[in-house]
Formats: sequence, C-alpha cells, structure tokens
Amino acid sequence: MKARATIKDVARLARVSVGTVSRVVNGNLAVTEQNRRAVFDAIQRLGYRPSSVARSLVGQTEQARRGITLPPDAPRLTTIGYVSIDHSILTDEMPPAGSRVSARLIHRSVGGPATNVAIAASRLGGDFPVAVNLISSLGDDPESDWALAQLLECGLNVEAVERVAGGRLSRSVIIVETGGRRTILNEPLSLPVPRIRDYLGEAVARGGRHCLHLEGFRVGLLDELRLTGAMRPELVTIDTTGLPAHWQTPAAFDELRRACDFIFMSRPAARQLLGGQIDEAALVEALAKRVEGDGASVVLTMGAVGSALIRPGVAPIIVPALAVEPVDVTGAGDIFVGVFLAVYLNSRNAELAARWAAVGASYSIGAVGVNAVEITAQLVTQGLAALTESAGS
Repeated sequence: MKARATIKDVARLARVSVGTVSRVVNGNLAVTEQNRRAVFDAIQRLGYRPSSVARSLVGQTEQARRGITLPPDAPRLTTIGYVSIDHSILTDEMPPAGSRVSARLIHRSVGGPATNVAIAASRLGGDFPVAVNLISSLGDDPESDWALAQLLECGLNVEAVERVAGGRLSRSVIIVETGGRRTILNEPLSLPVPRIRDYLGEAVARGGRHCLHLEGFRVGLLDELRLTGAMRPELVTIDTTGLPAHWQTPAAFDELRRACDFIFMSRPAARQLLGGQIDEAALVEALAKRVEGDGASVVLTMGAVGSALIRPGVAPIIVPALAVEPVDVTGAGDIFVGVFLAVYLNSRNAELAARWAAVGASYSIGAVGVNAVEITAQLVTQGLAALTESAGS
C-alpha cells in the first residue's frame, strides 16, 4: 500500500521549504506566485491531502496573533523539540513494583521542554512581548489535533510543526509525589534536520532580534545546522537538561560556551560537570571559575534557593526564588527559561531577566501540570513586590 504523501514530500518536489507549503495550504498571501504555483503543482502530482482538522486549526494562527496584538518589532524566539501529551499522576509516594494504587489526581496537559519554554515566553506579555515559533512534529491523530489547538490558544506560531501521516502525538507519563518530586517517562522524538535548516534560514533572513533555544536533547543540532555567519540567529541558548552523557564533560562544556550565548543549567548538571557533591555556595564559586574568557554566560537554577547568574568577568549574582509550597516541580526549569528569554530579548538586561524568571518558575510549581498556572507579567510583578516587601521587613 502506497504511503500517503506528507507536507515534506510536497516541499521536496516543489523545491521550497515546509513553511512555504504550509503558508500556501492555509491561504497566507506572503508567498511568491512562482512558489505558489510550484506548491499547487506538487500537491496535485502527489495527491497530497492536508488534514481538514489540522488545516482549520492552523488557519487560526493569524487570528490568534491578532488577538495577542504583538507589536510589529517584537523580538522572535524559536524553540526546537518536544510536543507531548503529559499525563501527570499525583500520588503520595512512588508505588512499589507490582503494586496497584489509586492516584490522587491524573492531569492531562500539553508539554515537552521546548513547548513549555515557548508557552512561558508567549504568555508573559506586558512589557515583554515575544513572537514565538515552535519547530516540532505531531501525528495526524485526534490527540495531535488537541495539542495543536492548545498551542494556538497560547499564541504560538505553529507553521513549522510538521504533521506526520499515520503518526501520533508523543506521550509522557509523570509520576508526582507529595512535595513535588517527580519521575518522568517519555517517548523519543525524531526531527528532520533539512526542514529545520530551511525554516531557520527563513527566520534569520527576516532580521531583527531573534533567539534560537535548544533543549538538551537537541544539542547535536549545533553541529548539524552549522550556526555560523549569516545562518546564526542573534542569540543562541541551550538548556543542559537532556544532554547526552558524552556532552556532560568539561571539554563539551567549553564547546557549548563557544557555540551559545546563555547556558541554563541545573544543580545536578553543574555537579556532574565539576565532578563532586558540592553545596550551593561552593557550586556557584566553582562554576564561576569555569566561566572565564569569551563565551556563554551560565544561569544556574537552584530550586527553592533561587538562581545564580554567572557571567565572564562579573561577580555572580544570586537571585532569590519566591516561597511557594511545591506541588509539582516538573518543568519549572522550562518556565524559568521561557520567562528569562522573553524579558532578556526585550530588555537586554540579564539580571532583570533572571529575577523575573525566578519568580515565574516559583509560581509554576504550585499546581499539577507544567502549564497549569499561567505565568503573566502581572503575576510576576506581584511576586517581585512580595519579595521586596519580605526583604525589607
């Protein structure tokens, strides 16, 4: 049985990017007549039929954008990686092997590190508007349609989210214990590098303030995409969560610093790099010694303690978190990154970005599900005021 043609097949035959095919299919006028004809010809020759549900959902993208009212000069953020359906299971403690227990709550939400970062940046708003693009892959199943609708509701641009014929949405199971500790099981996700390269080429060609953020699972793209010269966005950042073992070495860290502008790192990742169990104060000092000379700054997230902004040639700054009773700490680091990038892209102030991010991440752990709490500029402003008040009392 012949496999159904995909949007990637159409793009290859028409010799255009997947984003161009998506714009043609969805009636976007920002396409040359030559490319439009090539796409329609390829669609006819291949018998390509986009999902009617997917087409109607993607067609809402511009309408959703108008609802958000982004300024024309808003900076842009592109994230690459997972979209998944997260099943968060709240229980008193991790069930022993072979047992059957009743969960206190089972919560369904759209998730994945790259998606969480994108949603957090898009939702913040206020003085920090960002046009957010997500590059990922979905199936053509009902769960994928649901996830796409969720992404659109959050204001994301989904033109670069590929729908794979016969595929389904990636799934993740998160067991959350009392106190917020969690165990995550997720399925792998494959993304085609040529399509990513085409989309990034278009994004970089537009100019303006543009950041590419990679989840640790996608670190290989730094080599595969060859982000140098005209192909490099103004800002490149990465989260070390999900880095393969061979990237968790001092030599690999130095390579990351040469390739990126900011590296977001958790305490376990920092201890792995430095080779020992080190307390927070010594950890920041030891990491600062590694961050010398030219290269990326490091933002170390430290849970309830807060975070540390570590830049070359500058004394580290410790930024406090907001005291919140932890319910589910899943994705708090993703929320931190999304808020940080939205603030930094608009302000160019890393300390301000870290302070906003620490408060945003604090609020995110107060409910089950990464994106259950909508982190807005108004909410973070309230949290910053509360921190100032507690510090002065």
